[in-house]
Amino acid sequence: MKFGFLSLFDHYPEDCSEEQHYKHFLENVAFAEALGFDTVWIGEHHFNHYICPAPQIVAAAIAQRTTTIRIGTGIVLLPHHDPLRLAEDYALVDLLSGGRLDLGVGRGFIKATYDGFHQPMGESRERFQEGLEVIKRAWTQETFSYEGKFHTYHNVTVLPRPVQKPMPPIYLAAALTPASFITAGELGHSVLLAPFLQPFDTLKEQVQLYRQTLRDAGHAPESVEIVAGYHTYVGETPEQARRTWAPHYVRYLHFVGGLLAPSEQLDAQYAAWQGKREGLQQITFEQMYPTQVMCGDASQCVDRIAMLREELGITHYWAHMDVGGLEQRTLRNSMERFATRVIPQFR
Repeated sequence: MKFGFLSLFDHYPEDCSEEQHYKHFLENVAFAEALGFDTVWIGEHHFNHYICPAPQIVAAAIAQRTTTIRIGTGIVLLPHHDPLRLAEDYALVDLLSGGRLDLGVGRGFIKATYDGFHQPMGESRERFQEGLEVIKRAWTQETFSYEGKFHTYHNVTVLPRPVQKPMPPIYLAAALTPASFITAGELGHSVLLAPFLQPFDTLKEQVQLYRQTLRDAGHAPESVEIVAGYHTYVGETPEQARRTWAPHYVRYLHFVGGLLAPSEQLDAQYAAWQGKREGLQQITFEQMYPTQVMCGDASQCVDRIAMLREELGITHYWAHMDVGGLEQRTLRNSMERFATRVIPQFR
């Protein structure tokens, strides 16, 4: 199995400056590489205190500070961009990193972002599909043309080319909507899962749907990666882990809830998100623990990851540790315990 360190850059101005937040993040990436993590995953958000609107820039910074760790996007929000520019930017990231890019893509779930870019959420799936097709053509064809509903290009060549051939691995976000699992299966791409968003039995059914769609489309299920993870804290004891982690974790969930639109404002494509805002704004640690969060000692984490591998067939676990303004020393201790006591059980 592979293991990744995920950060979505939730920033709390009362804790530290934006500059200090990024200084800590880049130090933590170097620390993760030294500990033996396989990947670092970074997110993209706009117009809020998730302060990473341009993950390609952060990815380039990571590339220049590391040598072995792969650099994944979790996720690039395709609907909000000119996909040709994305193809150029991320080809350059792949080049600068020596072929270490893993491109995770998705539609996003925050209505305010669509409003900020003057886009209806109802266009998200069409924009996503167009954007993905353009990037794949740009990376695999020396010169390409494309004519779609939102984007048109004639005889365009993207330079430089990505190092990885025929192109960097592409991962599709599949959170709540069955259509996302079907799309990933039809296209034969790997998936990024968020198992904490729904009951485990429902997620298991959707992963089975993904695998069946892969087979029906002529793709080998063993040729893809299934990446999943939880908000993660590894303590010395279960009691210490819960005592340390719970305030930061709940702070983070309330932060996310505040970004979501009320249910009545959601487009039909986002019906699965009905009630999430209200639920997250009022959620308690007890409602998530122990099944929807990874919080405990190393043996508990090992058991949970083994279950994910057995029940879902995951090949890659991402640990979202840097949440809720967790102090750096506490975060580093958790990272080290995960790397020295959990990861070796799966090597």
